[in-house]
Amino acid sequence: MAGLAKETRKDRTYYRITLYDRDGRRRFIRIGDVTERDAERIKDKVDSLVSASIAGTAPDQPTARWVAKIGDELADKLATAGLIEPRQRATLGGFLDDFIGQRTDLKPSTRTKLGMSRRKMVDFFGTEKDLRDIDDGGADNFRQSLVDAGLAEATIGRTIRHGRQFFKAAVRRGLAEQNPFVDVAAGNEANDARQRFIDAAIVDKAIEQAPDHEWRLIIALSRYGGVRTPSETLRLKWSDIDWEHGRFTVTSPKTARKGKPYRVTPLFPELLPYLQEAFDLAESGADYVITRYRDAACNLRTHFLRILRRAGVEPWPRLFHNMRASRQTELVNRFPSHVAAEWLGNTEAVANRHYLQVTEAHFEQAAAGGTHGGTVVAPQMAPHRAANDRTDSHKPSQASVDNTVTRCDAIDGDEVRNREMVRTGLEPVTCRV
Repeated sequence: MAGLAKETRKDRTYYRITLYDRDGRRRFIRIGDVTERDAERIKDKVDSLVSASIAGTAPDQPTARWVAKIGDELADKLATAGLIEPRQRATLGGFLDDFIGQRTDLKPSTRTKLGMSRRKMVDFFGTEKDLRDIDDGGADNFRQSLVDAGLAEATIGRTIRHGRQFFKAAVRRGLAEQNPFVDVAAGNEANDARQRFIDAAIVDKAIEQAPDHEWRLIIALSRYGGVRTPSETLRLKWSDIDWEHGRFTVTSPKTARKGKPYRVTPLFPELLPYLQEAFDLAESGADYVITRYRDAACNLRTHFLRILRRAGVEPWPRLFHNMRASRQTELVNRFPSHVAAEWLGNTEAVANRHYLQVTEAHFEQAAAGGTHGGTVVAPQMAPHRAANDRTDSHKPSQASVDNTVTRCDAIDGDEVRNREMVRTGLEPVTCRV
């Protein structure tokens, strides 16, 4: 049993705990100027720690929780007495640098976003701030500082979520007792102010100013194929194009981490002419669909901004994302939402939060009484042989393409205004070999 002694110095009362460790050595723990009641509680916990140490077992859960909550000064004294393991300490700046640096699985864009959140946290708390000294109140004050700085709600939400991620790792590593961000409101990460519906007429202007057939296809893949640019666009191969069945396979590094490394998407009639043009002009034996803009130093966004300027088009936020979102908005008007989500490689929940938009066409249709249901009319694709690589023997039949594929610009209207289309399904099946 531990003993409790009281000392009085300069009219102040101090308490000291006396104990014998498992080796029979007498040790002292001075707990300073506290109330007698608090001193008794500390002694009781020390008794539990001594018993666990002698028995060679872990302390009971109430004692373990108490140890996790005590301050560093008392924890150091318990560690010196051999009752607990010495606490590991880490500063905020050092820990965040190590955490981000060790995540070799991150994409460059994700690493950049984590770095931005790190900078905000270090600017507020200080780089030398001990992780254990950041409490719930500090996390609340940090969020308020982001609001006061006038940051967008989406930026605030992302930063708070990163804070949770950082401190979850710190708790698991024993560098913090709790996650102070766990109950901090993150808000909505979607930013409606940056959403735009990109009309096909605007896209056509950009395509007309594209420098070559590959750039025409890059734009068409994003707007009419719903392909993520650049990650999915640059991974597309000619062997992924199933001309015969009117579909193509999209390899997706984003969804691969969730167990879906690829998806199958229809060869929409708006996309097909640009894909066929690129096929006709590709070198024999070419593997990738896009070959000229694969260099890591080639910034597709910068190039696209130049194209838009030449076309006299005002650039919109999130250039490629909003084209992809516009395509999903159109598809949901014609097909069940789960089908559109499957084709574009996201979920209905993600689409509702980040992709789907209300367009002028919705108002026009509603004003015209166009709320009735109808049979989905899907285009019939030109019959082609599947291409395993880019050779003349796999070139699609020009006659069949000319006879069956024309521009379809009515995916979000009442009817598909393509006279060559017939009623046939485009529900994709897994056909990759």
